[in-house]
Amino acid sequence: MTTQQLPIVYSIRGCDACVKLQRKWDAEGVQYEMRYAEDSQELMDEARRYGNVVPIILWPDGRVEEGFEGGIGCYIG
Repeated sequence: MTTQQLPIVYSIRGCDACVKLQRKWDAEGVQYEMRYAEDSQELMDEARRYGNVVPIILWPDGRVEEGFEGGIGCYIG
């Protein structure tokens, strides 16, 4: 079993809060794995296990965070 090393971000393209997160983290050099929920039903189902509003951040320690900096993104539920 592998241990997750980077935060995983579930997103959908065009979501304002998701774009803000990506731009900020890219500018700050934060490493993360981006998963676009609309790319497959499997990814959508995976994202929905953690929440119903993207961005959904799955931290390496198991914490789950919905939204970004107080902003709510797009509903996927």
